[in-house]
Amino acid sequence: MKKLIIPFLAAVCLFLGSCSEDFKVAAPYKNISVIYGTLSMNDTAHYIRIEKAFLDESKSAITMAQTPDSSFYKDLEVKLNEYTATENGTVVNFSSTTTLEKVDMNTEGYPKQSSSTGFFTAPSYGYKTKKELKSAGYAYQLLVTNKATGRTDSSDVFGIVNGNTKTGSGNFYISLFSNANLKINFSKTLMTSKFSLNGQTPLYGKLMEGHIIFHYLEKNTGTGFEERKQADMLFGTAVQEPKGQFDVNTLNTSIYAFLRDEIGTAPAGIERYLDSCDLVVYAGSKELYTFQQINLGQSGGITGDQIKPIYTNMKGQNALGVIGSRAINMYYNVAIDSVTLDSLRANPLTMPLNIKGFTKD
Repeated sequence: MKKLIIPFLAAVCLFLGSCSEDFKVAAPYKNISVIYGTLSMNDTAHYIRIEKAFLDESKSAITMAQTPDSSFYKDLEVKLNEYTATENGTVVNFSSTTTLEKVDMNTEGYPKQSSSTGFFTAPSYGYKTKKELKSAGYAYQLLVTNKATGRTDSSDVFGIVNGNTKTGSGNFYISLFSNANLKINFSKTLMTSKFSLNGQTPLYGKLMEGHIIFHYLEKNTGTGFEERKQADMLFGTAVQEPKGQFDVNTLNTSIYAFLRDEIGTAPAGIERYLDSCDLVVYAGSKELYTFQQINLGQSGGITGDQIKPIYTNMKGQNALGVIGSRAINMYYNVAIDSVTLDSLRANPLTMPLNIKGFTKD
């Protein structure tokens, strides 16, 4: 079985005047499992990614990265244990276990992106289950057994973020989404004018993330060719304990700046027409929040005196990764009001986009 190198300590030499050739940056061969996945009640199928990595000074990282055998184990048994639990996630009793199926993510509709360095793209294995996941009153744990070695790695017990969007304690509720004929307005561009989505953080949720997905039509006036496009803006994040009230927001001027940068100045002969937009709020579990915070803290600068720890909720010395959960609350086809359209057409930031009107005008 070939081996995959993860370059790590070699980068340290960039900050030194010289490096001794006697300094060994690679450890003896040791399998390390890298396990990650984000589970959601909103999904009908759930996937876990499991790869292997180790450090070895005798092989080329680029060469080995071109070989699938370098990244995948041949014979794993992957299970998801379900437990009844208290609301804070404390296990009460074992409930059931589900064995995940090994699948090629390319044929599942999630193709691996190609790389300019020649990394392999097929196969791209993952482990799949269609089990219906539950939130309140249940907790889960992932177990991965390597049949060749007999070693089992497991995650911490975690809760599934509540995807129920009805009002009630612990549900994922957004007040604005209760409007039957919702229209949004971000026409005012004062420094205090904001666009905001607020509501209740769901059970097991902690990290909230708001998106606006703009849909627009691009028309070539010379050829008549029309193309529908979209621009996805992550406009705000918030951290809130479960059942608390969250607010994700951004300045209206930030929306104008995003559209300017993302859509860009219209080339000669190109007109743009606004369509509806989608409003999306994600709720991530505490595991995803902790992972994000530690990643943000990795850049210690040249004055840093130590390598910071890597967060993982996998147990054991030979496994790294994060297993967490999320939920999503969406409102599709939200209209943008005519006052905002006029403002977009007149504002110096967005005037170069050449927005002529709405697609249904």
